[in-house]
Amino acid sequence: GRALAASAARAGYPVIVLDFFADRDTRALAREVRIVAAAGALRFDRTALLRAADSLAPPSSGARLVYGSGFEGCPGLLARLASGRELLGNSPDVVASVRDPSRFFPLLDRLGIHHPEVRRTAPEDPTGWLVKNPGGAGGTHVRRATRRPARSGSYFQRLEAGDACSVLFLADGRRGLILGFNRQWTRPLRPDRPFLYGGAVGAVPMPAPVVSDIQDRLDALIAASGVLGLNGLDFLLEGERWTALELNPRPTATMELYDLDYQDGLFHQHIGACRGSLPGAAARPRAARAQAIVHAPTAWAVTPLFAFPEWCADIPVPGTSLAPGGPVCTVHAEAPTPDRAVAMVEARRDEVERTLAVEAATTVGG
Repeated sequence: GRALAASAARAGYPVIVLDFFADRDTRALAREVRIVAAAGALRFDRTALLRAADSLAPPSSGARLVYGSGFEGCPGLLARLASGRELLGNSPDVVASVRDPSRFFPLLDRLGIHHPEVRRTAPEDPTGWLVKNPGGAGGTHVRRATRRPARSGSYFQRLEAGDACSVLFLADGRRGLILGFNRQWTRPLRPDRPFLYGGAVGAVPMPAPVVSDIQDRLDALIAASGVLGLNGLDFLLEGERWTALELNPRPTATMELYDLDYQDGLFHQHIGACRGSLPGAAARPRAARAQAIVHAPTAWAVTPLFAFPEWCADIPVPGTSLAPGGPVCTVHAEAPTPDRAVAMVEARRDEVERTLAVEAATTVGG
C-alpha cells in the first residue's frame, strides 16, 4: 500500500489505502488509511476490507481500484471489491488463471517457455522438491517438500539451480514493455519460511540473448493470458538459460526500484497500461536501487522515540508489537552499480537490526 501511495502522490492522485499495516509513511501519503488484516495473520479480514471500501469509496462514487499483493488466492474477494468500481489491474479471472498451476504451466508449455517440473501429487522421494501454495506471495508460500501431507490446493515444483531473478514489465493485454531486470534474495530467518523474500536490486544487466528471448516469450504470454498493467515474472538464470517460476499479476515490490526514473511515477504508467497505452520505451535507470526487509531480531514494541533513518520506509506506528523475525520496515539504497547498491542496502539493514536489538534489550531491561 505504501509503495503504491508514494508513486500515486508523485503524479498527484489522491488515494485511500486499505492494507495490513497502515504505517506512518502510508498515513502521510494517503487521504485515508484503514487496517484490513485478520488478527495475528498476514491475510485480509474480508469483512473489514469490504466494509472499509464501501465506507470510504462507495461503488457509486466512481472510485478506481488499484491493488497489490494479497489477492493471488482470493479472486472471489477481488471480484467483490471491484464490483461497481473501475478495476485498474488484472481481472479476477486473469489472476485465477495465471496462479492456477493446472492452467499456467500447460500454457508455458504451449508457448515454449521452460519451467521446472511440476506435479499436483507428492513425489515418492521429496528430496529436491518444493511445495507451493499458489495463493501466496513474498515467499511465504514456498516450503521444501517433506513426507508430511501438503496443504490442500498446493503443488510440487522441482528445485532447479540458478540465480533468483525477476523482470518487471508493463502490459496492455497484447504485448509488454520490459522496465528492468532484478536480482532477488531470501532471508530464511524462520524454519517454517525458508524462502521468505529478503530484498532485491534493480538495473541488473542480462545477457543479450536472454533479454531478446524473454521479450519474445513475454509478448506471447501476455497475448495468451491478457495480463494488464504492472506485473512481475520470477525466473531462474543460469548462464544464458532462463527458467520461468511464476507470474505475479499485479504491481510488485520491485516497482520501487524504477519509480523515480519516470516523471509521473509507475502508478501513472500502470493506469495507462491498464487502459491500453504503453510508453514508447522504458526509461533508462539513473542508478541501481536496492531494497531489503528489516526483521525484528527479538520481540519488540515500537517506541515513540525510536528514530528510523531517512532511508527507511514502511515505518510502523508507535505501539506496534513485533514478534521475533517479523518485518519491521524496508531499507533502500542507491548506487552506480547493482553490486554496490546491494552492499549498501545490506549494511543499512544490518545497522537497523543491531540498533533494534539494543533498543529491545534496553526496553526489557529498563
